[in-house]
Amino acid sequence: MKRSLLAFALTACATLATAAQPQFTDVPPSLQKVLLGNGLKSAQLNQGVLRLVMDKPQISELTYASLVYHGICAEQWRHPEEFSRWQLARVELLDAGASQGYAFDARGDTCEQMGRMGKNYRDFIAGFTTPCKGGQCPGKP
Repeated sequence: MKRSLLAFALTACATLATAAQPQFTDVPPSLQKVLLGNGLKSAQLNQGVLRLVMDKPQISELTYASLVYHGICAEQWRHPEEFSRWQLARVELLDAGASQGYAFDARGDTCEQMGRMGKNYRDFIAGFTTPCKGGQCPGKP
């Protein structure tokens, strides 16, 4: 009986760990590693657009700016060669229903500029941000 309870508990833990992992589509393993731990349901990379769906009913500007700064841009500062291989033009972060969120223009050296400036990162990111509504993020990547 103790063995079956232990086996059940281990299976349950493994199932929960697997369920917490986002669904990745065409996202390189090195970028997957960066995105883990951000409460994402899914991530898809398609022609330079990284579309992230977070497991939250609404995305705040602070949540969005923190993901861009600490996840995406920090990775460019730490590993610029790897970042350039991803060829990110845009990062879209949407809520759980994929209806509301924000898009960040990641082209060129946007993140690099922010790292050198020493200014308020939220204000800087806001200058490269487009709000998304109804699952659509206007603008071109």
